[in-house]
Amino acid sequence: MPAIDPATHRVLLTGAAGEIGTTLRAGLRATYRHLRLTDLRPITDLAPNEEFIQADITDRPALARLMHGVDALIHMTGAPADHTIETLFRINAAGLFDTFEAARHAGIKRIIYASSNHAHGMYPIEIPVTPAHPARPDSLYGAFKVLGETLLQYYHDRHDIASVSLRIGTYRPLPIDQRSLATWLSPRDITQLVDLSLRHPNPGALVIQAYSGNTRLKISDPNWPTIGYTPLDNAEHHLEHLHNLGINTTTPPWEHPHHGGTFATQPEKE
Repeated sequence: MPAIDPATHRVLLTGAAGEIGTTLRAGLRATYRHLRLTDLRPITDLAPNEEFIQADITDRPALARLMHGVDALIHMTGAPADHTIETLFRINAAGLFDTFEAARHAGIKRIIYASSNHAHGMYPIEIPVTPAHPARPDSLYGAFKVLGETLLQYYHDRHDIASVSLRIGTYRPLPIDQRSLATWLSPRDITQLVDLSLRHPNPGALVIQAYSGNTRLKISDPNWPTIGYTPLDNAEHHLEHLHNLGINTTTPPWEHPHHGGTFATQPEKE
């Protein structure tokens, strides 16, 4: 399918009540005329161009109804890494697969997916990782994110579904620690990344490092020019905020030896 037209195409946003989902609603609804939202939690402050359907992504019949008449899927639903293995698998693996399959059966030809920088989190921090590097997840959470990227490559090759997997860094309104001086992703920049990913005429099965334009980036060749992304924000502009939090912003030494930060050294979940 060619680029998504904000004026005519219907876009489904999963995880719409979450932190990133709420940001995307605010950033996209001014230009996208047909937004369908879903979450397990209720949403009541709907704009005229927003439609809400409360659903659980582990409910296959509900997923089929959600996808009806949809042209593009923004899949932001996901369990955080601190959940149990059972919850992570139910939502980030089984629910992920069911969501993508429902989209395929509905004829959707564009998927934007919330992957994570924990898909490459086991790389030593001194290696400037690119999307071309083999995945090296730092946790089961990261491994399930890699599963999503792999499924989307398969859907592109076998079913001609275009996709952009956004390896989201530290998404917050402001940087929160020394690591986020490299990995921060601002609200303005996640909105821009999703918008550009929808509008691109043919991204293939693209993987993008989803960070703001941080001076201390530890990655290389993040595929930003492919979709025309120019970051609006830089974590370096918020050093005073971090100083006020008591964060050490001096480098070297760097805070963590791996791209995944603490994820790379935490005990495995039982």
